[in-house]
Amino acid sequence: MAEKNGSSSSHTLDSTPLSQKASGGGRKKQPRASASGADLLSTPSRAGGSSPKGKEKALDVLPSTLHHTETGVKLSRNQRKKNKKAHNGESSIVPQQRKDDSIWDLIPVAQNEVSRIPPVWSNDGRFYFTVTHTSIHIHSSTAPAFARLSTLSSTHPGGHSKPITSLHLSPANSFQIISSSEDGTVKIWDWVAGRLVRTIKFSEPHARVQHITIGEVAGKWWIFAAVTHSKDGSAHKLSHRVLRVSITGSGGASLIGKLSAPPVALMMSPRSTYLVALSATKAYTYRMPTSSIDPNVDIWEARPTCVKFVSDQSFTCGAFSPEKTLAASSEEEWFATGDEKGVIRLWHGLAQAFRQVDLANADQSTMGVANTQTESEKRLPTTSLHWHAHAVSAIAFTPSGSQLLSVGEESVLVQWHLASGKREYIPRLGGRPIISLTVRKATRAGEEEWWMSLADGATIRVGSASGHISNVGQGVRLDPLRPTSSTSAYPFSLHPSTSSLVVPSSHPSTLQFIDPIASSVLFDLEVAPSNRVSRRDEKDIQPVSVEKVAFSDSQDGQSIWMATFESRTGDEMEGGGAIKNLKMWKWQDEKYAVNTQFPRPHGSSNVTSVLFSPISQPSSTSSNSSVLPTPYLLTASSDGVAKIWQVRQSKKSQNGKVASAKPAIIELYWSCRSTFDYRSMPISDSAFSPDGTIVVLAHGSVVTLWDVESNVLLKVFDPPSGIDIKKTGFVGDEGRYLIGAGEDHGVIVWDLLSCEVAWSIQDHSVQNLSISNGFFITTSTNTGKSIFTIFSPHSSEPVRTMSSSQPIKHLQILPSPSLSPSSLHLIGVAPSGEIYRFGDLAHSAAPISSTAVSTAQQQKQGLSIWQEMFGKDAFLDSHSLDVASAEEANATATASALQQRVVAGKGKPSDIFNGPSHTMPSTSILFDAFMDELLSGHTSLSPTSSSDQVEESQGDGILYAEERKIDIDIPTLSVGKGKQVDDEEIRDLEVFFRDVLGNVSTNIPKTPAVKKVNGHSHGHGHGQHLPNGDQIVTPLNNKKPNGIGSAKHRDDEIVIDTPSSNKKEKENGSAQKGKKRKAPRED
Repeated sequence: MAEKNGSSSSHTLDSTPLSQKASGGGRKKQPRASASGADLLSTPSRAGGSSPKGKEKALDVLPSTLHHTETGVKLSRNQRKKNKKAHNGESSIVPQQRKDDSIWDLIPVAQNEVSRIPPVWSNDGRFYFTVTHTSIHIHSSTAPAFARLSTLSSTHPGGHSKPITSLHLSPANSFQIISSSEDGTVKIWDWVAGRLVRTIKFSEPHARVQHITIGEVAGKWWIFAAVTHSKDGSAHKLSHRVLRVSITGSGGASLIGKLSAPPVALMMSPRSTYLVALSATKAYTYRMPTSSIDPNVDIWEARPTCVKFVSDQSFTCGAFSPEKTLAASSEEEWFATGDEKGVIRLWHGLAQAFRQVDLANADQSTMGVANTQTESEKRLPTTSLHWHAHAVSAIAFTPSGSQLLSVGEESVLVQWHLASGKREYIPRLGGRPIISLTVRKATRAGEEEWWMSLADGATIRVGSASGHISNVGQGVRLDPLRPTSSTSAYPFSLHPSTSSLVVPSSHPSTLQFIDPIASSVLFDLEVAPSNRVSRRDEKDIQPVSVEKVAFSDSQDGQSIWMATFESRTGDEMEGGGAIKNLKMWKWQDEKYAVNTQFPRPHGSSNVTSVLFSPISQPSSTSSNSSVLPTPYLLTASSDGVAKIWQVRQSKKSQNGKVASAKPAIIELYWSCRSTFDYRSMPISDSAFSPDGTIVVLAHGSVVTLWDVESNVLLKVFDPPSGIDIKKTGFVGDEGRYLIGAGEDHGVIVWDLLSCEVAWSIQDHSVQNLSISNGFFITTSTNTGKSIFTIFSPHSSEPVRTMSSSQPIKHLQILPSPSLSPSSLHLIGVAPSGEIYRFGDLAHSAAPISSTAVSTAQQQKQGLSIWQEMFGKDAFLDSHSLDVASAEEANATATASALQQRVVAGKGKPSDIFNGPSHTMPSTSILFDAFMDELLSGHTSLSPTSSSDQVEESQGDGILYAEERKIDIDIPTLSVGKGKQVDDEEIRDLEVFFRDVLGNVSTNIPKTPAVKKVNGHSHGHGHGQHLPNGDQIVTPLNNKKPNGIGSAKHRDDEIVIDTPSSNKKEKENGSAQKGKKRKAPRED
C-alpha cells in the first residue's frame, strides 16, 4: 500500500511493498492533504530548474494550505541541491561542480532531444511538459521563449533508469503527472513540488512498459499498461500483455488481455467504455465493465470481453474521437487509426460488434455449451482516408472533433474535414519526418495550436485559425543521420565577423549559423536544394552533403566571401561516382548568395582542404584604398593537386554591350589562377602563413612550403621517422613556427628562421589539432573522455593539461579579448553530433548581440496624416506593428498567415506565386490578404461620368494652374449640432487634407493669379480669414466623392475650394480658361 507521508515509495505488483526501503523505518509520517488527495508540500522545491539569470524560478504554490514536517523540508532541499543546473535548462545533463580543477564541465549548446512523446499541458494551459530520455522538463507556455522552468531529472534517486515511453497528466490530481519507462516502472510525480510521489513496479522479468493510459471504471481511476517482458528470463522469447493497476498503487496487477505482437498504441475512449490496444494488424478492443448494484460483487472477476478488429496493414498510431463529436449520450464512440501504407481508417460500429458477440454467447449458454472464448475476431466496414505516401506517424483530433490531423515522413500537416471529406495541407514544415502531433487547446491569451515534433529534435507550432508557423525552443537542429565515424567529413567552422558557429543542420545540404552562447539559430543557409522525401518502394535518395566550409577574414564588419564544397553519390544515369561542387558565395543584401560554381574542381578525387588566405590591409597612401582587397582560395585534394583561386572582374554595360555610353557594371567572379603539386603525393592538410605569402602542404611523409605569388617550392621538411604528418598550421602573429601533428600520435615544431626542428614528441597521442596565436591544443580520447594538452611553440613541456567528461571529436577555439592558455573558451562536437561549450570562460560568456547578424532590413514606414495631426499612438495602424506585436495579433484568430507576414515585414502576399504550386493555400485565405495589399497605401478615386474629372486624373497626375503656391493653415471641420458624420465624409476629408498638405509651398505671391480647375473660374466663398486678409472657405458638406478641390485667387482674396463649393460653382456655368501644367500625384 502506498505511503501517505509524501516521500518516495515503490510498489511491486506482486503485492510486495517496498515503502519501508524507500522511506526508512524510523521516519515520521506526514499528514495528507485532505483537499485534493495529493501528496504535496507547502514549500515546493524544484529539481534542476533555473531561470535565465541562474536562479530558480518558483512555480505557483497550491492555493490550499498544506502542512509539512522537517522530513519533507529536508527531502525538498536534497532534491534541489542534487538537481541544480548551471545553465538555463539546456539539457537533462547537469554540469556538476568538481573538486578536480583539471576537468572542464560541459555546457550543452545543442543536443539530440528527439522524443516521440508529444507535449502535455497543465489544465490551465500555463505550463507544458516534455520528455528527453529519462527526464521530464517543465516549461512555461508563454511565447516566444517557452522558458524551461524545472526538470524532474534522472539524477533523482528514485527516477527512471531507462528512457521514458509515455507521459500523462493525472486526471485524479491536476498537479501530478504519470510517466512510464522501459525500466518496468510507472512513476507519479508532483510537478509543483518537484518530487516523486509513488512508484509502481511490474514484477515480470525484463519488463518494459511500452504505453499507458488512464480511465475511470466504476467510479475508480485505473492505469492500464501495455507491458513487454521475457517468457523464460533470457529476453529471447517475448510476451506482450495489457495489465491494469489502481492509480493509488494498491493491490497487484491484473491481466486484461494478451497481444500477439508489440503494441504501438494504447488508448481509452472518452467515456471509459472501450480500451483499444493496437498491435500489428489487429486492434484489440476491450469493453470495460460497468458498476454493479451489489458492492460485494467484483466487476473485474471475469476478464473484459475483447473483439479484435483486423486491418490489411500494420497499425502505426491511433486516437479516439473526442466527446464533443457525439451529439447525444447514446451515440457510440469511435476511433481512427493510421497504418504503415499511409491510410487512415475510421472505425465505427463498436457497439454493434459487441452486441453480436453477446448474442452468440447467449445462444451458447442456452444450448448448454460452456463459453470458453473471451476474444473474437471481426472485420468492420471502415472509412478510408488516403494521402500519405509513407507511414502515418501520428494523428490527432481537434477539440471540436470537426477535423482530423495527420502527419508523416513527408513533413506535411494534413487537415481532414470530416463533415465534407475535404482536406487541406500545410507543407514544408522542416524537411525532416514529423514523429509526433498534439493539439493545444485555445486559451484567453491565444488561439488553438497544433504542435509537432520532428526527427531532428525540433518542435513546430501552427496556429489553427491564423496558419502562423513558428519554432518552439532554441531551434538548433542536429542531423540524426550524420555518420559518427572519424573518416566522415563534417563541416565545422566559425564565422569571423560574428563568432557564430557554422555546422550542418538537420539536413546535410543546409548549414545553420548558431550563437554558441545563447544556443539559438541566427539563420539557415541551404547550400544545395535537394529532395527531402523519397517515394515509397524506391531506394532512398542520396542527399547532397556539405563537406567543407570556409570564410574569408572580416572586412568592415562582414566576412564577404564564403566557400563550400558539397558532394553526393551519382546514380546510374549520371555514370555513378561522386558528384562534387565547389561554390564561392558573396555577402550581399544581408545574405550569402552564390557567386561562382565549379563542378568537380578536382575531378573524382576527395577534396581534403578548403581555406582562404589572410587579407592584407591596404596601404593608407594607396590611391585605391577605397577598394576592398580580395583573398585567395586554396583547395587541395587526395590526388596531390593544389589549386589557388583568385577573384577577377569583368565590365558589363546595362544594355549588354561593353561599348555602351552608360557606365559599365563591374562584376566579380572566381577563376583558377594556378595549379601545383609535389610528386603527386596526396595532400591531407594545408595552411596559409599569417601574412598570406606562404602556403604549407602536409603530404604525410613530407611537408612542403610554397610561395603563394609565384608557386615556387621554398622548402621541404622531412619529419622524424614514425610521425606521419596529417595536420599542420602556423603559430604566432609572425608565423615563425610551423606545427605538424600525426593522425594518431606525434607532434613536431619547426622554426622557420633556422629551418630546423625546434622540438618533437613522437609518442604524444593526437586526434585533433587546434591553433591559436601564441599556442596550440592537441586533443586525444582515452577511456570515454577527451584530454586537451596546451603547448607553447617554444617548449615541449605542456603549458596545461585538461580533460572533459565526454569525448570530443571536433574542436574550435572561440575568440575572446582575454584569450590565453590560462583563459580558454572552447566548443566541440561529440561523436554523437551533440555540441558542447567548455573552458575557463564558458560560464561567464555573454551571448552574441541580436544586431550582430542581420538577415533582413525592415523598411521604416511613414506616418499617416492622422498620426501627423494627433500623434503616432492616437490611431492603430497595421504598418506600425512590429515582429513582437505580431504574437498578440495571433489572438484575434482571424488574420491569415499572409497578412501576418505583411505585418511582420516578411514579404507581400504576391510573393506566394514565387513558390511551388503545391504550396498554394486556399483562395479563402488569399482573398483578404490580397485585398489588404491592393488597398493599403493608395487613395481610390470613385468613377464619375463627367469628362472633366476623367481629364483631371489622366497621366497619373493632377492639373494645376501655373502659379506659385502658398502656405496655409489647416482648415477646420465645422459640424452643426446634431449632425451625424458618416465614414464617407471622413474619407473625403482625409483625401482633401492630403492634397492640401502635399501641394502647398512656402512662398506667398503679392498678386496671386486665379487658379482654375477644368477651365472654369469660381465665385467667392465664405469662411475664415488668414492674418494677411486672405479668406479660406471651409468644407460644409462633402458631397464630391473624390474630394478634390481647387484654389481661387482674386485680388487680395484667396479661396480654397471644397467639395461643397465646387458643386455650387459648377452650377453657375462660369468658364475662364488658364494655362495648365501637370504635376505628379503625391500620395
